[in-house]
Amino acid sequence: MLDEIFKNSLQFKNFLKTVKNGNAAHSFLLISKDAFSAQEMANLFAQVLICPNVCGDCENCQKIIHHLHPDVKYFPQGAKLLVDDSKKIVEESFTKPIFTDKKIFIIQNVDLSTDEAQNKLLKSLEEPQNNVYYILTTSNSDKVLPTIKSRCDKIVLSPADEEQIQNYITCDEKNKYLALKIGQGFVAKTLQLSKKSNLQELFEVALGLLKDLSSSKDAVVWTKKIIDQKTDFNLITEMASILIEDALLIKVDKNNQITFDKFASVVLEIAQANSIKCLSQLQAVFDRAVRDLSYNVSLPLVADNLVMKILEVKYLCK
Repeated sequence: MLDEIFKNSLQFKNFLKTVKNGNAAHSFLLISKDAFSAQEMANLFAQVLICPNVCGDCENCQKIIHHLHPDVKYFPQGAKLLVDDSKKIVEESFTKPIFTDKKIFIIQNVDLSTDEAQNKLLKSLEEPQNNVYYILTTSNSDKVLPTIKSRCDKIVLSPADEEQIQNYITCDEKNKYLALKIGQGFVAKTLQLSKKSNLQELFEVALGLLKDLSSSKDAVVWTKKIIDQKTDFNLITEMASILIEDALLIKVDKNNQITFDKFASVVLEIAQANSIKCLSQLQAVFDRAVRDLSYNVSLPLVADNLVMKILEVKYLCK
């Protein structure tokens, strides 16, 4: 089962040991770029607090696994935590548990909540009831109030090993390779990527922008290739960024650290054709394109600007 990946992590093993030793805190902040991983780990933490053996078979474990345990409450109830959610958490923290001797609140993506909602939680985190535990998750701890962070045990979740994840991927070998490399150990992201039928095509676009785009005569063709992918623009730029990072590693003789090792010869071509300064400027061009799209600039305009800026950087760095 997928949860074996998380059970084998150092963070889970340390938490299990802490609970069994009776030293568990009452508030935790799980930090991971992969929201899915943080949420799955939060659920496992709840299992540990209620069933230290994490047997998976008892009634308590089964109810937690299926998010049906009456003593494990999940928030927010909408897209993000609001003041009303926080008020409800505070109120329910004073009610007795039903099935066990503990009450657990799992608060997901706390970084998306309003400052008011976070502030409303502070009192509960400062003075928790003896049998009440709070497990918060975030993919961006910078957006969590310092007062919240200071009252939680912060646990940064490490990405999983490729070997662990690959057993759960059923696509063809080429897609599996790309999904694992781009997913970089984040479980949900890797699994989602493995299901994309156009993953290889997207990679070829990213690779082509760096390797094959060399003349203004090619601009229209490459702009169209980007626009044709529509919702996958950010994934193309992410792939391009990894290729640039790999090329920079080759530049400083760290070939054994590149991500796309199966494409080492192609990455070497990119490294040899561009200086470190040029590669750095190309990275900035891709970053700006992502930012422009996030500001609601139209995709055709973003794609056109990206292609022309790539050509400009390559020309000026000759």
